[in-house]
Amino acid sequence: MKLLVISLTLALPALLPAQAPADPAEQTAPAAVGGSVAPSPADTYTPLTSAQKAKRRALRLIEPVTLASSAMSAGLDQWRHVPHDWDEGAQGYAIRFASAEGYTAAHNGIALIFDESFHLDPRYRRMPEGGTGARLWNAVSQTFLAYKDSGGRTFNISEVGGNIGAGFVAGTWQPRGYQSANDSLERGALGLLFHTGKNVVREFLPNILHPGKQ
Repeated sequence: MKLLVISLTLALPALLPAQAPADPAEQTAPAAVGGSVAPSPADTYTPLTSAQKAKRRALRLIEPVTLASSAMSAGLDQWRHVPHDWDEGAQGYAIRFASAEGYTAAHNGIALIFDESFHLDPRYRRMPEGGTGARLWNAVSQTFLAYKDSGGRTFNISEVGGNIGAGFVAGTWQPRGYQSANDSLERGALGLLFHTGKNVVREFLPNILHPGKQ
């Protein structure tokens, strides 16, 4: 199971070179849409400052989509009864939820370092006028391809490195038997899968909450 999760997740970037060229509108300025940004040809793109990037990463800890993801992750681990050393019931769920939020904090802390070092933009870019398939691919691709402060796209070391790194950081508070490199890589791979799922939510949720609007 661990090898399957790791292999499937890390194999996704191999598909990215085949993606269609980005719509020119995607390279333009973002307009705020529920925690993500939507391209707007009428605006001029403005990169985030270091302080704005830090704030954006900090808010990821408490935004609704992250809290829902942590709750779902805790529920999944509770259902799987992992780690086995942690209790069941409300107390066990609370520990697993706190662990998921701790993972998210580690992930965004590491990602912020990469954002700054490689001049990457942490904002999610929606494609509100695209077809369903194109929008789904837009969500998946942004896990592995980041937008640069200077424009264009590059490998998303912030999300990939942030999740893998957080997998190892989370091992420091896991019980004995869940601290190996394989366990850490599995946590990182699952984190990437959850991050991709959150991107899909960011892409489509505004349309569900506000039908008829982009």
